[in-house]
Amino acid sequence: MRKQKAEVDLNQLIFAKVPEVKFQLKAGQVTIIRPQDHWIQRFFRRLHVRIPAESKLTLDDYGSFVFRHVNGQRSVYQIGQALAAEYDETNDYLYERLLVYLNHLEQTEHLIKRVTD
Repeated sequence: MRKQKAEVDLNQLIFAKVPEVKFQLKAGQVTIIRPQDHWIQRFFRRLHVRIPAESKLTLDDYGSFVFRHVNGQRSVYQIGQALAAEYDETNDYLYERLLVYLNHLEQTEHLIKRVTD
């Protein structure tokens, strides 16, 4: 009974990428590109400290797969089903781990946002 309630909730939970986020897709791997233009970084660049203008974060296979499937229309349940179909090694904790990862991308990394609750 609990699983059915969880599936209904996951069907209604939808995330979308934040439009300002820049990323590259190369051979299925997603690399997030973030500008480093804080005033302190700009100040130290004037002092000739080597601070790159942008930082890059390359996601692993699972992270890239999930990030590519976040589009503002697919629910968490649909993303989980696609993940389970793509990778045989997914387990019983698929949706718990997927929710933790999506919440991390939303709350900490600010790469995605909730479209619906």
